[in-house]
Amino acid sequence: MFKKTVFVISIIFLFSCTVKYTPKMVQHIRGSVFKATDSGYYTTELVMKPTPPHVGYNKAHLIVHNYEGVDIPGLRISVTPYLPSKNLTSQEKPKVKDAGRGLYIIENIYFPEAGKWELRLKMYGDEIVDTVILPLPEVKAMPMKKMK
Repeated sequence: MFKKTVFVISIIFLFSCTVKYTPKMVQHIRGSVFKATDSGYYTTELVMKPTPPHVGYNKAHLIVHNYEGVDIPGLRISVTPYLPSKNLTSQEKPKVKDAGRGLYIIENIYFPEAGKWELRLKMYGDEIVDTVILPLPEVKAMPMKKMK
């Protein structure tokens, strides 16, 4: 009997560790990059500044909700710009500032060249660590200004 009880508890524990949440999808801004995280615990909404992003330094606003659609402040977020076609990451590390009420400002996003970049985010909460890959609009080279 003891072995069966231990087996059942082990199975329940195993399934509770691999929970995949079904997030409530709340998108605020039309045209934003909107995606649920890998486990489904968070949803992310990203707006690039400028739109579309350009070669050089850029900025973004990120809104994070939990699976119930509630704003989540206080996360520690790591951001890595990545260009999959060339297996290239930016040498500059973006800075993330918690602006409160689930809004995060990401500054110092540096794209050294044009292409289809993505932002790889890792979010550290009190109890959950989750990841998401956000595909960006194509990064364009800025046109040269004519000299007068």
